[in-house]
This record gives sequence, C-alpha cells and structure tokens, in this order.
Amino acid sequence: MKIAFIIVIYQTPSEEISRLKKEITDIGFSNYNIYIIDNTIINRGYAAGVNQGIRSALKEKCDYFFILNPDISLKGITKNNLLSGGEGFDVWGGAMKQNNQIYYGGVIDRLRMTGGLINRKPISRLTSADFVSGSLMIIKKPVVEKLGFFDENYFMYYEDVDFCYRARKFGFKVGIDSGLKYQHFEKSQHNSKKEFWLSKSRWRFFFKYGNLKQKTYEFFRLPKTLFETVIKRKFLVNFLSFNLSSFINKLLNFILFIFLVKYLKVEEYGIYNLIWAQSALFTPLVDLGTTSYGLVYLPTEKKDQFKTLFNLRLILSLVVFLLTILSSVFLFKNNINLISYTFLLSFTIFSNMFSGSYLIITSLKGKLFQSSILSVLFNIVLISSLIFTLALRKNIGLIFLVISAFYNIYSIVNYLLLKKDLTGLAIKLLDKNWFTVIKKSYVFVLIGIFANLYFKADLFLLNYLKGEKAVAVYSAGYKFLEALIFIAASYTISATPVLAKLAKGNYQRLIKRVKRDGSLLFVLGFVVSLIIFFFGPIFLPFILKHGYQPSITIAQIVCLALPFILINTIFYNFLYVSDKAHVVVYLFVSQFLINFLLNLWLIPNYSYFASAYLTVFSEIINTVISFIFVYENFRRRRKLVSAS
Repeated sequence: MKIAFIIVIYQTPSEEISRLKKEITDIGFSNYNIYIIDNTIINRGYAAGVNQGIRSALKEKCDYFFILNPDISLKGITKNNLLSGGEGFDVWGGAMKQNNQIYYGGVIDRLRMTGGLINRKPISRLTSADFVSGSLMIIKKPVVEKLGFFDENYFMYYEDVDFCYRARKFGFKVGIDSGLKYQHFEKSQHNSKKEFWLSKSRWRFFFKYGNLKQKTYEFFRLPKTLFETVIKRKFLVNFLSFNLSSFINKLLNFILFIFLVKYLKVEEYGIYNLIWAQSALFTPLVDLGTTSYGLVYLPTEKKDQFKTLFNLRLILSLVVFLLTILSSVFLFKNNINLISYTFLLSFTIFSNMFSGSYLIITSLKGKLFQSSILSVLFNIVLISSLIFTLALRKNIGLIFLVISAFYNIYSIVNYLLLKKDLTGLAIKLLDKNWFTVIKKSYVFVLIGIFANLYFKADLFLLNYLKGEKAVAVYSAGYKFLEALIFIAASYTISATPVLAKLAKGNYQRLIKRVKRDGSLLFVLGFVVSLIIFFFGPIFLPFILKHGYQPSITIAQIVCLALPFILINTIFYNFLYVSDKAHVVVYLFVSQFLINFLLNLWLIPNYSYFASAYLTVFSEIINTVISFIFVYENFRRRRKLVSAS
C-alpha cells in the first residue's frame, strides 16, 4: 500500500511547508510520497494543482490520495487515524476545527444546490456526508480510476463539493470519520477575493447540476440572493448606503432649491447662497483636517485616539464660530440683516462637527450606514419644514431661523449617539495629545482651506463685481454640478480607510484599485455630464424660470467638469494614503491663485460665464498635474520593488 500526500501551495512560507512535511513524517507511514504543487508563479487554480499531484501519484502507483491544504495541522494524528475511515467510505475526511468551531463534513441544499459545513456532532464515528472539505480529503484509487479528476473549471472553492457529488452519483460512499481530528487555520479568510470566488464557483456548481425546478426557484429568489451577497461585503454596504443617502439628501436639497427659486426673489436667493458661502468659509478650520486624518490614520492606529480627535474638533468649532461672525461684521459692514443671518447659520458649524465625528466613528467600525440613515432622516424633516415655511411666509429671515433650530437639534442627537458608541467620551478643554493629531492633520487643514477658497472665491468676486443677482444666477446653474459631486464625497468616505490599509500592506493591489476606480468614475462622470449638456435645455426650463434662464447655460458648462472632479478625487485619495498630501496642498494653492486672478480679470466683461468656463478649465488642469504626480509615485515604487 502506497500513500500520496498532495499539497497545493500559493505564496506559502517555506517554514509552513517544512512544518507540514515533518508532521507527515511523524504519522508513521513507511511507503509514501509527498507531491508539492506550487501555484505561485502560474496559478491555474486549486483543482488544476490537485490534478497535477494525482497524475504524478498515479504514475508512482499510489493507492491512496491524501489531498491537504498547507494551512492545516496533522499534529498528533497517526496512520490508523487517517486510514480508519476507509472501513466505511471511498472518499472521506475528518472533524475539522476552524475559527473555534468543529465541522463534520458538509451538506448540499437540494433546493438551491449550495454547500454548507455541518457543525453538529454526529452520533456515530463514521457518518455519511454530501461532501468532504478539500482541506483534508482522502480518496481511494478506484474512485479516481472510475470518476476521473477534479473539475478544473473551478478556480477556487466548490471543487471538493463537485468531486464528492460526482462520487456519490457513481455509487461511491462519502463520509466523515469524527475520530480523525485536525486543525484548519484557513489562511484564505484574509483573501479579499474569497467572496468573489466562492460566489462564482457556487453558481458554476448550480448551473452544472441544477434541474429546472431548482433554477426556477433561484430565479424568483434572485433579489434576495443579491441582497445577501451585498450584505456580506462591508465596503459595498457602506459605499452603497452612503451613496444612496447622499443621493437622497442631494435630491431633497434639489427639491428645496426648486422651491427657493420659486418663492424667493432673485436677489434674495443670491443672499441665501452668499450667507451659506460665508458660514462655510472657515469650515476647514473646524475640521482641521481631522476627518481626513481619521479616515487615513485611525484604521491603523488606536481607536482611543478618536476621543482626542473629538475634543480638538469641539474647541475648533468654538473658535471658528466666533471667527465667522466677526468676519461677517467686516464683510457685510453695516448690513445688520446679513450679519444676523450669518449668526443663525453659523450654528451649522457645531452640527457639522458632531455629525462629522459620528461619520468617522461609524466608518471606522464598518457601520457607515448608521450615519447615512440618520442624515437622511434629518434632511427629510428639515427640508419638509423649510418648504412648508416658504409656502407659508416667503420670509428669508424665518428660513435661516428654522435652519438654525434644526441643526442645533441634530448636534444634540449626534452627540448622544457618540456617547453611546464610545464609553468614556467626555468634553475636555485641553488634551495633551492634540499636538500628535495636529502634527499629522495640519496638511489636511491647508487642503481644506485652499479647496474651500478655490470653490467659493468666484461667488464672493461675483457679489463684489456684479452684485447679488449674478451670484443667484451662477449658484442656480452650479447647483446641478453640486448635486452630482456627492459621488466624490461618498467615494472618499467609503474607500479611504480601505486604501489606507492597502497602502500599508499591499501596494500592488492599491495601484490596481486606483486604476479600476479611476476608470469607472471617469466614465460615469463623463456620461452624466453629456446627459446634462445635451438634455439640460429640454428639462431645465421647467425648473429655472423668470430671471434664471442664463443658469441653464451655466449648468451645461460647469457639469462638464464632473468627470475631472471624480478622477481628481481618486488621485487625491491615493496621494493622501501614500503620505503625499502636501502635493494636494500645492495643487489647491496654485489653482486658487490662478482661479482668483482669472476670475478677477474676466468677470467684469463676461460675468458668471467666465466663472463657469474657468471651473471646467481648472479641473482639467488639476487632472493633468495630479496624474503626473501619481504616475511619478507609481514609477518610484516600481524602482524600489525592483531594487529590493
């Protein structure tokens, strides 16, 4: 009797192979061969690797084929343990301990044709099973001679289920010897593509063996199946939930925009946008780069650092609140109405701080959907109240009062949720760890400040050079681009923690991720911008009436910037996680200065059209320059890898 131990490896450390070889030697077989199939260079899949080992073993006239994963332990197992299952079965395995659970083979759901492991201990030692885990599978020679090899159409997973299913159909006995116990460390659980290959192989098995009844049932069950697939992937859940909530919030704000341009005078709508711009002017100082810091650094640092982050954000909110009001006194001089409106709207600073803090903590916990749901509920209540107020009074002062009241309530709700999620969270006026945070986050502050100036400078210049009506027309057109930028924001919030981890551990995967995401978002932005450009003149007149007709042209122009904004977002995130955030600072500083000077020069002659064209021009230039920096980073990393 000759035994074949077949082990398929992929990037397996040499010490693990040596360990397993020693454990095989300790079993005590006198006549055996070990076949190690290395898939590292050319990975044709697990089934193909097993077949290569079986073919070699057949040439050596082996009688038993022991299929082993390299991430199992055979310590303490004797040859009698391994062979005793042969008394009742032609294909068998053992009790597999994995992730603190013990599994006794698997069962196939006959309705859905899916395989699942059994964790219920059988009564008898030898128990039949639908399939045996491929981590340790023992096959007698007659099975292979009659059945053939593993199906190589399965790249990974379900090849064991398929083989056992065919064996049972041919009349061979498949089961588990619960007296044979071994440890499976399951290194594949760290494989980011595990769910993909598991799902793909499961469907291959289904379509190979499923009958008409099973396929009909699965067709009607497809929506539930898709939902279950999505739920298993945290990134997908967070990305989709944040995208959906952002879309709903943008839609709600767009509905509010329709009512604002309907009920407010053009000059009043100009004031509305001007006050929002003023209240948001110093918001980067509120954040002090801590949101970006939290998403980039906290995934690899202690979560307790968040408490320091929270208190720093709170103190900054107080400072910026005062700074916003003082600057409005200077900017609006003796206009008491504008100053009072700014005061009311400045309470959004605290709300943004609390909601932003809750967003960070839910993102880090992989539960971004919680803050997404809260945000949607808040916006539904707020915007419904504002529309009711507009229809009832048409008073801009009352609008700002309602906004202020609701944002204060939102602040309290977010703070209570933070206290619930983080035990020991308390407000401190001074924390010795602030310097540590600021040291890493200051660069994001500069990015925020100059990015804010870059996007807001044209509004202030239009107000200064052309008046409030020009601000209203430009803002109404720009609103359509603003409504679409949520894609960039949701990508940043959902993807940055993932990119940060890849940058620390797997740079090649980071590069692939950037290329893939960049292509996808650029195409998406390009298609949407073309739709707005060609179909805008058809549907926008239903929204933009009276004095807002020029806003249609503005919307057509500025939306052409969308694909470039989206791809720039990916480039910026790559630079952040590659510790090159200072490059983004240089980009925004230069773009702000160029944009400011060009607007100052062109607005007197071309008014808001100048600002619209400059928006597109600036984003194209940003894309070109960002690409150069990203490409250079790629090239340097390749050189370092080659040199090592």
